[in-house]
Amino acid sequence: MRKVQPSCKTIAKEAGVSRMTVSMALRDHPRVAPETRERIKQIAKQQGYTPDPNLIQLMRYLRKRDISKEEPVIAILNGKRTPLSKLCKDSQLIRQGAIERARELGFKTEDFWIHEPGMRMKRTVQILETRGIRGIVVLPVENLQDVFSLPQENFNGVATCAVAAKLGYNQVHPHFYQSMHKGVSSLVKQGFKRIGFCITETEDERSNHLYQSYLLWHQSNTPANTRVPILSSKTISKKELIAWVNKGKPDVVLSPNLEHYHWLKEAGFRIPEDLSFAALAPATEETGEIAQVRIGFRKIGATAVDLLKSKLANEQVGPLQNPAVTLIRGEWVNGTSVKGPNTTKTKATKKEETLPLQKVG
Repeated sequence: MRKVQPSCKTIAKEAGVSRMTVSMALRDHPRVAPETRERIKQIAKQQGYTPDPNLIQLMRYLRKRDISKEEPVIAILNGKRTPLSKLCKDSQLIRQGAIERARELGFKTEDFWIHEPGMRMKRTVQILETRGIRGIVVLPVENLQDVFSLPQENFNGVATCAVAAKLGYNQVHPHFYQSMHKGVSSLVKQGFKRIGFCITETEDERSNHLYQSYLLWHQSNTPANTRVPILSSKTISKKELIAWVNKGKPDVVLSPNLEHYHWLKEAGFRIPEDLSFAALAPATEETGEIAQVRIGFRKIGATAVDLLKSKLANEQVGPLQNPAVTLIRGEWVNGTSVKGPNTTKTKATKKEETLPLQKVG
């Protein structure tokens, strides 16, 4: 007797539902109750059903063609309380990377500002649903409350910062621990021993405290007289920075804030003759002057769109129970602001460095 080939029809017959329900259940469509989806999937597994990938691609193409002749749209969501024009440079670069990649893949992009005057979350969601927009790229936020009220059931999103992890979206953000490792190890190779690191509480939170975690591990494996206490506070003023440098006497300052470089120069420090400076993941694409650990912020935006494209192609919507995290690694870029102490200091100075330093605070 000829064995019946498993199909949506055989699954539907055993499950007591229509073939359309089977099709939607196997695609995790939210219109099918979760318990029904699981029951249908179990029956499909028992029957040994495997979908035809060519047929699936054809059906997706036909459905989309019937629905709209226009290019599909990806929403770029600004969850901060500041307008797009005033967003920090890293968010701007992420947005540009997302727009460029979306264009390459045949998508349009549209900006949505959650906190736009006169615009409420409910209205934003209505616009997205009416327009048939299911894909969302969430730009970096400083506070989860800015985006936590975003409905998730009918959308698929990718967050471009670690803060938005609880949204249930896949994430793409810098590899903070690796970036710090790259910065510190690069400076150590150039002969630096007293590495001074400064960071605001907001920057520390955005990194999930991983910058400090690596540096503290590094310091625990170095002599006590080479350790410079970390400068960390809610905000770092020019006065605080200069006082910290004069007290801790670092060989090099490592900071996420490019303004600190200019403050040091304004205070009379000759860089790199008196003091070297390196930037940690600055939101800039310039090279030459300031040595830095470069993060590809445009790559973050592009990768977010790549992940989103895959989910949308499979028509998957709704929050994920265990979202994936994609980390973008940092790379060291040389600059004139850093020059190893072995090449800039006199023999007398080197001799002084071998003497124990007074323990700070």
